[in-house]
Amino acid sequence: MRKMKQEMDMQVPLMDEIDTKVDRATVDLNNTNVRLKETVTELRSNRNFCIDIILLCIILGIAAYLYNVLKK
Repeated sequence: MRKMKQEMDMQVPLMDEIDTKVDRATVDLNNTNVRLKETVTELRSNRNFCIDIILLCIILGIAAYLYNVLKK
């Protein structure tokens, strides 16, 4: 019984240290997830903006072509 208590007394600080490290890792993981979400949102916004500009140029080109064809 005494050896069990000694063993438990030795294990408790180790378990506390592991718990602290897991908590720290969880916080770091949550922070990384937030930054990743922001990065993905930013990239998605930029990509959509570029696609909008390209489509606008295509539409203007088609409109100019139709204007020249119908003008003749």
